[in-house]
Amino acid sequence: MIKQIFDVSSEMVTDSYYGRKILAAFYAYGGDYDFCRFYSCGGGLIHIYNAGMVIDGDPDINEVEMFICMTKPAAVEMKSDIALQLCSAYEKVHRTLFRVKSIESGIDSNNVKVNSYTDKCFAVLNKSFDKMLPYDDWYVDISHRIRHNISKLYWYDNTTVTQQFNINGFVFLSHIATAPHTRGRGTARKLLWLIGSEAEKSGETAYLFALDHRRSFYETIGFEPVGEDILYEMKG
Repeated sequence: MIKQIFDVSSEMVTDSYYGRKILAAFYAYGGDYDFCRFYSCGGGLIHIYNAGMVIDGDPDINEVEMFICMTKPAAVEMKSDIALQLCSAYEKVHRTLFRVKSIESGIDSNNVKVNSYTDKCFAVLNKSFDKMLPYDDWYVDISHRIRHNISKLYWYDNTTVTQQFNINGFVFLSHIATAPHTRGRGTARKLLWLIGSEAEKSGETAYLFALDHRRSFYETIGFEPVGEDILYEMKG
């Protein structure tokens, strides 16, 4: 029942984070790359990019579980009302989806660099996240997505935020990090407030996922929880 497809349109995906993420990947790469593949499965779509899998819609769960066992992705994203029965190699990670509210940041937007300082951004990310891609792989991907107007890379005072995609007014932010020696100054929240304000001015809304240990931070700075899901991650 799972069939590889080479074309994805907005009519084929749901109006959700998962559908938009799949659509963004197709807009960036198309359907002709081995590392970026798309599949139909019953009433859903499956997207595999390198070691990650995104599932949208309502696919056949038994087929999906077998497909995951066969392809062994490092992480699987899908909506919370679908429960997968996977082998013990995977663990469940709860996430909360937050809407980034428009709040006065108090910073001059001229001091925010967009799509520059790439090396500095990676250096901060590499110190903040355990599972970062090697620099060359990360750079090729982010620069490609920037060229196709899918992604943006923000830098402000040793803090970086990645706009992973902007599809139909849904701006998704990820990889939010501040250099260790400058943490505690509030630069991350100020940059997020600014991005949220700029999105609102354009008639868009910014969102981000937070793991449970970061939920209180985003609530404290005024962001609104609007959803949740379970991320399936391979252990180790």
